[in-house]
Amino acid sequence: MNNIREQAMGLVDKLKNKKLRQPQPQRKGPVWGGPEKEGITFSLLSRFLTCRERFRILVVEGLKPVERWNHRLGYGNMWHVCEEAFASEVRHFDGELNGVDTTLWSDNLQEYCKKLCQQYPVDQNDIDKWYNVCKVQFPIYAKHWREHPDVVERTPLLQEQVFDVPYKLPSGRTVRLRGKWDSVDLIGKGKGAGIFLQENKTKGDIEPEQMRRQLTFDLQTQLYLVALRSAIELHRQGNDVGLPEEMCIYRPDHVHGVRYNVVRRPLSGGRGTIKQHAPTKSRPMGESKEDYYDRLRGIIDGSSEDAPGPDYFFMRWKTEISKADVDLFRKRCLDPILEQLCDWWEWITQPGDDILNCCGPHWQHPFGCVNTIDEYGHTDLDEYIRSGSEVGLARTQNLFPEL
Repeated sequence: MNNIREQAMGLVDKLKNKKLRQPQPQRKGPVWGGPEKEGITFSLLSRFLTCRERFRILVVEGLKPVERWNHRLGYGNMWHVCEEAFASEVRHFDGELNGVDTTLWSDNLQEYCKKLCQQYPVDQNDIDKWYNVCKVQFPIYAKHWREHPDVVERTPLLQEQVFDVPYKLPSGRTVRLRGKWDSVDLIGKGKGAGIFLQENKTKGDIEPEQMRRQLTFDLQTQLYLVALRSAIELHRQGNDVGLPEEMCIYRPDHVHGVRYNVVRRPLSGGRGTIKQHAPTKSRPMGESKEDYYDRLRGIIDGSSEDAPGPDYFFMRWKTEISKADVDLFRKRCLDPILEQLCDWWEWITQPGDDILNCCGPHWQHPFGCVNTIDEYGHTDLDEYIRSGSEVGLARTQNLFPEL
């Protein structure tokens, strides 16, 4: 790609003095229609769980921090662009696909990054860097998984499918579950075949065993499985939930679990992290961008000496998640949270100017708290919750050891 920064600057100059300085109109009434009318996504539900006051400011007042481009989230979005385009092209390819001898994914990636440079002009150098990393890594990834049994025996059912599924709660209220399934595939042959939801993630640091243990109680994974099972059942009953007609042959119990697809983000401090060589006396121009990204390619594909290779950068786990696992998650986690969300929404939208100063289901998260579940992940306490095993746990009678 010719320098995407230069291609984006013309539009940026036109927009920055016009659009960014326009006063923002104030809305009358909440931005959000609520969980029953407009629905809830994983992202919004996470915000609700973290801090209800900050969630209120977002969904009622419509205020959020000015966005800056972040390479951790940004690289994942770049990867999704490639996955979506590549999957689309493979579905319509007549003949044997050799590696990634297609262009749609790279064309879409280039166009997406041009728009990013227009949107975030001060971050163009960083965007250009991660564009080049993605352009190097994605074809190696596609080639690596090309002959994997799960790919060879895979029948794609849905790709990058937006969903909006009504979900009935124990109270009788119906919440709309919304999001996008990365991929839904039928894997295997004959009676042993099952439907698996694929989740694509890019991460700088990967703890494989911890991630695998957490999948059966992961909020996003389980919410998406609940939505998928519900959508299949509603589709069989003749309801329009956006599924293709041919999926009416499947039942909710055909959903066997999740295929968790994790890509290690290069240059994130682990093995194979390299820096571009600075100018020296013998090489006054330093290392060119082309040579730098060629070195990175050798590290990812394993052709360089002592390179970690594809198995280090690409991991995939097919985890079976039973109906009992999903039902347990619904009972212990999802349903209670959604019921509280509905109660909170009814409370927060009732008339009255002093609502934030009244005692109720609303609070502002303070600083200084440590969420050990998010920080440290699965522990022996989670194994006790799952199975009742007390291995690794110690009983205590003193809850105030610091006093």
